[in-house]
Amino acid sequence: MDHFEMVEKLREKANVTYEEAKDALEASDWDLLDALLMLESKGRLQEMESEAYSTRQDADTRNENSTGKKNREHGFFSTLLRGLGKVIQKGNSVSVLITKKGETRLSLPLTVVVIAFVFMFWWMLIAFAAAMLFGYRFSVKGLSFDASVNNAMDKAGDFVDNVVKPGSVHVIVDKDENKSDPADNDCKETKD
Repeated sequence: MDHFEMVEKLREKANVTYEEAKDALEASDWDLLDALLMLESKGRLQEMESEAYSTRQDADTRNENSTGKKNREHGFFSTLLRGLGKVIQKGNSVSVLITKKGETRLSLPLTVVVIAFVFMFWWMLIAFAAAMLFGYRFSVKGLSFDASVNNAMDKAGDFVDNVVKPGSVHVIVDKDENKSDPADNDCKETKD
């Protein structure tokens, strides 16, 4: 390799001017590696503008760190969206069943029920209470702990049924008119 080619090669590797490359090569007796090391030790090497590619692990890490905040934000949001997608997928695999007298009337994914409760909390609470009053039962299918949730919902349904269930009402009327209780006077019928 002639001197001109060596100067051009050093300029390409070190990203320095022609004069700096020629001076470094002359000082190092035209040894390309020594000239490169000499320029580096003097701090004369300029940052390469083009990207460098390597199969080494630390070079990849250095490139990731140099991109800065933009990649971290992209990583955070993509991680957040992936997590949200997993939660929605898990919610869609769980069903909320609405039954009456053992017959399933409606089956909704848990995701739909949660979204409805978030955006229409009071309306959903009123609808839930009204459905319980009219004998509808709620259960969950698809969870690993659905037996305990369903037992709690059955207990709530039994409580509502006991409160709402009409029982026999006994009215006792005192036929003795000699009593002078003012409350009894209001209950007596008068004949015309």
